[in-house]
This record gives sequence, C-alpha cells and structure tokens, in this order.
Amino acid sequence: MRIANNRIKTDSTNAEAYLQRGYYLDLLGDFDGALRDIDKYLLLQPANPVIYKSRAKVNYEKGDLNQAISDISKALELDPQFDDARQERSTIYYKSGNFEACKADLIVLLKKNPENLALILYLGYCETKQENFQRAITHFRTIISKDSLYKEAYNNMGFCYYRIGDNVKALQAINKAIQIDPRYPEAYDKRAQIKLSANDYSGALEDLNKALMYNPFLTTSLSNRALVFLDLKKYNDALGDANLLLQLVEPTAEILEMRAKIYKELGDVKQMEEDLKFAEKLKK
Repeated sequence: MRIANNRIKTDSTNAEAYLQRGYYLDLLGDFDGALRDIDKYLLLQPANPVIYKSRAKVNYEKGDLNQAISDISKALELDPQFDDARQERSTIYYKSGNFEACKADLIVLLKKNPENLALILYLGYCETKQENFQRAITHFRTIISKDSLYKEAYNNMGFCYYRIGDNVKALQAINKAIQIDPRYPEAYDKRAQIKLSANDYSGALEDLNKALMYNPFLTTSLSNRALVFLDLKKYNDALGDANLLLQLVEPTAEILEMRAKIYKELGDVKQMEEDLKFAEKLKK
C-alpha cells in the first residue's frame, strides 16, 4: 500500500499504481476505496475488460449484485469472447435469482465447451430453482452418462424426483451419491428431507446428525433438525440449532416463528413475544 501511495504521489497519472492500491484496499475490506481507485484506473485506461471484471468482483463482495452484473456486462461488451467473465456473470445471475439469464450464459459457454460437466450441473440447478424438475433430471442424467461417479448429479437428481413425488427413485439416486462419497453432507441432508416427508423422524434425525457431523454449518440441516427436536420435545437442543442458524443466515419470519414456538415450550414468554414481533415486522 505504501509503495502504491508513493507511486501515485510521484505520478498522479500512474494507472497501475491506482490498480495496485485498489487491490490492497479490497483485501482490507475497504470496498468503496477500492472502487474509487479502480475508477481512477478506468479514467486513464477506459477500454480494459479485465478491469471491469475486477470492478465486478469488488461490487459483488460489497453486496451490490446489480452493479457487479453491469460491470461484467461492460467487460463482455468490450470483449465478447471473455469466457471467464461470462462464467462469473452466470454465477452472479444465479445468486441474484435471475435463472433465465444464468442459463443463457451457460448455454453460450457450453457451445464452446460441451463436455464441461460443471456447466451442465448449473443448468440443472437453474431448472431445479425454477421447478422445472424433469428438465433438471435430464441435465443430471446427461452428466451421469459421461461420469458415473458424479455425486452432485445423483444427489440433485434425487431431490428432483422427491419434488415430483417419486420417493423410490429419489432414494435410489441419493443413496448412490452416499455410496460414492459416504462423507457427503448434502446427500444426508436431502435424504433426511425425504424421510421427514414420510414422518420417519428417527431416520431423518440420524441423517441430519451425519450431515451436520460432516458440515456443522449446513443451514438446511440445522433448520430441519431444530424442527425434529421440537417435535420430539427436545426443546433445548432445538433452541441450540435455531440460535446457530440465526448466526449463519439473515433472520426470516419462518425461522423466528419456529424459535418462538421453542421459547413457548420452554416457558420463556418474553423471548417468544420478541421473536413474534420481529417476525411480523419482516412479513410487512
């Protein structure tokens, strides 16, 4: 940082020095400062697609997904063959919930690299998010036809079968994922959901415990295990999972209402009322 500052003092038109300082400001978490320096670089070197991609990264870290997408789109406008930027944009589209735009970028990338199974996997993820479960299953089957040990494809195909009501095929696929990797927490997590739907609470709890043993911060498993503990009247255990969950994710009305039920069973009326009030605010 000191070297970059000295270079800028010596020559205020040194574009690389601004970029260097912006890089270190980003590492320090000063995203606004990093963006100011990147903007100064772009004033001096305006047609650099790589720097627009870097600017997108900072905006993404800052939490401004729309601006990150705008920056990467500018990079692709300058260089339509910038595949790394297109792949990064597809990821941001996915995380922002724009699954159609994500699929469009993935399809462009797949035309150039049709054997890239990770791209096909994300196409399946997009279709799953849009509840196009049969299309998603087709993508996951394509992956499995090319790599019979691709555990993510089996696991997510199983989830899709579960969502369309075929629990037999769902369990077959998820069990295959676990056979491939017995330490795969997401597979235990999804199998637990199927068991919960069949009111197999002991089986679900066993799978949720395994999922959280391999990944203690798997939020869906924490949420589901809290519900199982609540049903089994293990209220202190349920509260522990609910509290950890709220440390990992933004509060939602659903989570707060669940914790309010736990507080009610524990006789803590004050905490119950606070959670219900907060949940009501979030709903509004």
